[in-house]
Amino acid sequence: MNKRIWIINQFANTNEMPGHTRQFELSKFLSKKGFLVSVFSSDFNLSLRNYFKKGKFLFYKKETLNNVRWIWLSVMRYERNNWKRYINIISFDINLSVHLFIKILFSLLFKRKPSLILASSPQLPASFCALLISKIFRIPFIFEVRDLWPTVLVDLGNINKKNLVIKFLFSIEKLLFLFSDAIVVLSKGSIDYVNSKGGRNIYYLPNGSNLDFFKFVSLPKENTNFSSERPFKIIYSGAHGIANGLDNVIKATKYLSHLPIKIFFVGDGPEKEKLILLAKDNKSIVFKKPIPKSKMPKYLSKADAILVSLANVELFKYGVSPNKLFDAYSIGRPVITTIPGLINFEVEKYNLGVTSIANNPKKLADAILALYKTPRYIREEMGKAARKHAEDFYSKDLIFKKYYKLINKVIDKD
Repeated sequence: MNKRIWIINQFANTNEMPGHTRQFELSKFLSKKGFLVSVFSSDFNLSLRNYFKKGKFLFYKKETLNNVRWIWLSVMRYERNNWKRYINIISFDINLSVHLFIKILFSLLFKRKPSLILASSPQLPASFCALLISKIFRIPFIFEVRDLWPTVLVDLGNINKKNLVIKFLFSIEKLLFLFSDAIVVLSKGSIDYVNSKGGRNIYYLPNGSNLDFFKFVSLPKENTNFSSERPFKIIYSGAHGIANGLDNVIKATKYLSHLPIKIFFVGDGPEKEKLILLAKDNKSIVFKKPIPKSKMPKYLSKADAILVSLANVELFKYGVSPNKLFDAYSIGRPVITTIPGLINFEVEKYNLGVTSIANNPKKLADAILALYKTPRYIREEMGKAARKHAEDFYSKDLIFKKYYKLINKVIDKD
């Protein structure tokens, strides 16, 4: 009998949606290995702040993609990170809990209980609901730590650590660490954090890139001198929130305005309107709407460099695994990063681009200028080194093979 696995992440996306696609690609991989996979997510897309499938269903909608069953659960809408976001999270948790409980009871009647439940952060309450279900019905459970949430909220300075909601989230985070059968972290630096909170059986399986999808592409054709018709093109693709530190990027361009350098902000988020106002009359910045993952390789291939920007947060020095970084590696582009710690260390060690620090526009401008002045053949060498680094360390095929072994190990142990 085929093993059944349930994957839970409120923010999981398919390839036709903007945002991360880890669960989409992992579920497809596991399906090819013989698992019967169901993914529980919400069609309210985090990047668009809107219902991707128009939200026409009342409680849930089922869809089969790549032999994987997707269950899209209804949630309440929100546009900004205010109290409505909490309602959005709670509505998903309630819908998920009811759906899982009914589905479990039904599966027991036909002896089709899942072999494993895998829940992924940052939505901790949903993961905790899944953990409770797993314990009640004695189902092995893996907790995947995508982001150290709520630590990032505290480090950003948004919420006091003594806030009751934060205390509650830290409590359920600790319970998830203590009672999971295995814990997967996406950043190597998160291992010590999880261990300090009582977590055991910790496995480092980072984000990565689909090397067949993000193929290596040579740098765009250019003359020795860039011009307004063919500027030096830098692309940032991702969320536009406080955590991304994009105001720092806009401020950096005032030191570069005399040069044919353009930075494209691709995506959406709660800070986008403020960023557009901040960049008013700034000819170095171009804003673009979110792009589905399926169109991202072609779009990134037009870039001379990829920007990976985050704010000045202590957690980001050790606890992040940015998808956009590995996509840039795979396609063969030099990167510009503002993430001191593990990310900048890697870029510098393997000569994959240039680095700066967060919240320092002048230093970021200097880093961009240094890359701009770097001869094309050296930037091509950086891109080739980045591709090799992706092949050696961040191939999703290699990562998912390790994931597959871990899943079987947890199931067989039970």
